[in-house]
Amino acid sequence: MTERICIEQGCNSLGQHMGKTRVDGSIIRRKRCSKHHVQHQAAKKGLTPTQWTNSFHPYLKYRKDYCENVDHRLGFTCTATIVWPGQLQVDHIDGNHDNNNPKNLQTLCANCHAVKTNIYRDWEDKKNTLFDNTNPTEKLFTSLFEVA
Repeated sequence: MTERICIEQGCNSLGQHMGKTRVDGSIIRRKRCSKHHVQHQAAKKGLTPTQWTNSFHPYLKYRKDYCENVDHRLGFTCTATIVWPGQLQVDHIDGNHDNNNPKNLQTLCANCHAVKTNIYRDWEDKKNTLFDNTNPTEKLFTSLFEVA
Protein backbone atom coordinates (compact mmCIF):
# COMPACT_ATOMS: atom_id res chain seq x y z
CA MET A 1 0.00 0.00 0.00
CA THR A 2 1.30 3.49 -0.84
CA GLU A 3 1.73 6.13 1.84
CA ARG A 4 -1.07 8.69 2.16
CA ILE A 5 -0.05 12.19 1.00
CA CYS A 6 -1.64 15.38 2.38
CA ILE A 7 -4.72 16.40 0.35
CA GLU A 8 -3.92 20.14 0.51
CA GLN A 9 -2.93 21.48 -2.88
CA GLY A 10 0.83 21.89 -3.29
CA CYS A 11 1.68 19.93 -0.13
CA ASN A 12 3.67 16.74 -0.66
CA SER A 13 4.03 15.84 3.03
CA LEU A 14 2.79 12.55 4.41
CA GLY A 15 -0.53 12.57 6.22
CA GLN A 16 -0.26 12.89 10.00
CA HIS A 17 0.65 9.61 11.70
CA MET A 18 -2.31 8.47 13.82
CA GLY A 19 -0.16 6.35 16.13
CA LYS A 20 -1.85 3.19 14.86
CA THR A 21 -1.03 0.44 12.37
CA ARG A 22 -3.14 -1.89 10.28
CA VAL A 23 -3.06 -5.66 10.62
CA ASP A 24 -0.56 -5.78 7.75
CA GLY A 25 1.75 -3.41 9.70
CA SER A 26 1.19 -0.33 7.52
CA ILE A 27 0.82 3.04 9.24
CA ILE A 28 -2.61 4.67 9.51
CA ARG A 29 -2.41 8.34 8.47
CA ARG A 30 -4.81 11.30 8.41
CA LYS A 31 -5.70 12.82 5.05
CA ARG A 32 -3.76 15.98 6.00
CA CYS A 33 -0.21 16.47 7.26
CA SER A 34 0.22 17.71 10.85
CA LYS A 35 0.50 21.38 9.82
CA HIS A 36 -2.60 21.33 7.61
CA HIS A 37 -4.58 19.26 10.12
CA VAL A 38 -4.04 21.93 12.79
CA GLN A 39 -4.91 24.73 10.35
CA HIS A 40 -8.09 22.91 9.25
CA GLN A 41 -9.25 22.17 12.83
CA ALA A 42 -8.52 25.75 13.96
CA ALA A 43 -10.43 27.23 11.01
CA LYS A 44 -13.47 25.09 11.86
CA LYS A 45 -13.53 26.71 15.32
CA GLY A 46 -12.68 30.23 14.11
CA LEU A 47 -9.30 30.18 15.87
CA THR A 48 -5.71 30.64 14.81
CA PRO A 49 -3.62 27.45 14.77
CA THR A 50 -1.78 28.63 17.91
CA GLN A 51 -5.05 29.34 19.74
CA TRP A 52 -6.44 25.93 18.76
CA THR A 53 -3.29 24.12 19.90
CA ASN A 54 -3.21 26.04 23.21
CA SER A 55 -6.90 25.31 23.85
CA PHE A 56 -5.91 21.81 25.04
CA HIS A 57 -3.31 23.08 27.54
CA PRO A 58 -4.32 23.60 31.20
CA TYR A 59 -3.25 27.25 31.24
CA LEU A 60 -1.88 28.33 27.85
CA LYS A 61 -5.47 28.64 26.68
CA TYR A 62 -5.66 31.76 28.86
CA ARG A 63 -2.65 33.44 27.21
CA LYS A 64 -3.52 36.86 25.83
CA ASP A 65 -1.88 38.49 22.80
CA TYR A 66 -0.18 41.26 24.81
CA CYS A 67 1.88 41.69 27.98
CA GLU A 68 -0.48 42.54 30.84
CA ASN A 69 2.26 44.58 32.51
CA VAL A 70 1.31 47.50 30.25
CA ASP A 71 -0.87 48.49 33.23
CA HIS A 72 2.20 48.94 35.52
CA ARG A 73 1.21 45.97 37.72
CA LEU A 74 4.84 45.05 38.41
CA GLY A 75 5.92 48.56 39.38
CA PHE A 76 7.15 49.47 35.90
CA THR A 77 5.45 49.61 32.51
CA CYS A 78 6.26 47.06 29.82
CA THR A 79 7.48 48.64 26.61
CA ALA A 80 8.21 45.44 24.67
CA THR A 81 7.02 45.18 21.10
CA ILE A 82 5.51 41.74 20.61
CA VAL A 83 6.32 40.47 17.13
CA TRP A 84 5.86 36.74 17.77
CA PRO A 85 3.42 34.93 20.12
CA GLY A 86 6.35 32.95 21.55
CA GLN A 87 7.51 36.11 23.33
CA LEU A 88 4.49 35.83 25.62
CA GLN A 89 4.33 33.52 28.62
CA VAL A 90 1.64 32.64 31.13
CA ASP A 91 2.71 33.48 34.67
CA HIS A 92 1.18 31.99 37.81
CA ILE A 93 0.70 35.07 40.00
CA ASP A 94 1.02 33.17 43.27
CA GLY A 95 4.04 31.19 42.01
CA ASN A 96 2.14 27.88 42.38
CA HIS A 97 2.26 26.08 39.02
CA ASP A 98 -0.54 23.75 40.11
CA ASN A 99 -2.96 26.66 40.58
CA ASN A 100 -4.38 27.11 37.08
CA ASN A 101 -7.32 29.24 38.17
CA PRO A 102 -7.73 31.93 35.46
CA LYS A 103 -7.63 34.61 38.20
CA ASN A 104 -4.15 33.35 39.13
CA LEU A 105 -2.82 33.63 35.58
CA GLN A 106 -1.41 36.64 33.76
CA THR A 107 0.27 36.99 30.39
CA LEU A 108 3.73 38.54 30.52
CA CYS A 109 6.42 39.03 27.90
CA ALA A 110 9.56 36.99 28.57
CA ASN A 111 11.36 40.05 30.00
CA CYS A 112 8.60 41.02 32.45
CA HIS A 113 8.18 37.37 33.44
CA ALA A 114 11.89 37.05 34.25
CA VAL A 115 11.85 40.26 36.31
CA LYS A 116 8.68 39.22 38.18
CA THR A 117 10.14 35.76 38.90
CA ASN A 118 13.28 37.39 40.31
CA ILE A 119 11.41 40.00 42.38
CA TYR A 120 9.05 37.51 43.99
CA ARG A 121 11.46 34.56 44.03
CA ASP A 122 8.87 32.25 42.49
CA TRP A 123 11.28 29.32 42.69
CA GLU A 124 11.11 29.31 46.48
CA ASP A 125 8.63 27.08 48.26
CA LYS A 126 6.50 29.81 49.78
CA LYS A 127 3.43 31.85 48.94
CA ASN A 128 4.05 34.60 46.41
CA THR A 129 3.59 38.04 47.90
CA LEU A 130 2.59 39.89 44.74
CA PHE A 131 -0.31 41.58 46.46
CA ASP A 132 1.38 42.58 49.68
CA ASN A 133 1.96 46.24 50.54
CA THR A 134 5.61 46.31 49.45
CA ASN A 135 6.36 48.62 46.55
CA PRO A 136 7.22 46.37 43.52
CA THR A 137 9.98 48.74 42.37
CA GLU A 138 11.50 48.64 45.87
CA LYS A 139 11.33 44.83 45.78
CA LEU A 140 13.02 44.83 42.37
CA PHE A 141 15.98 46.92 43.49
CA THR A 142 16.27 45.04 46.77
CA SER A 143 16.42 41.72 44.92
CA LEU A 144 18.87 43.04 42.29
CA PHE A 145 21.35 44.29 44.86
CA GLU A 146 20.86 41.56 47.45
CA VAL A 147 24.13 40.11 48.73
CA ALA A 148 24.21 36.33 48.37
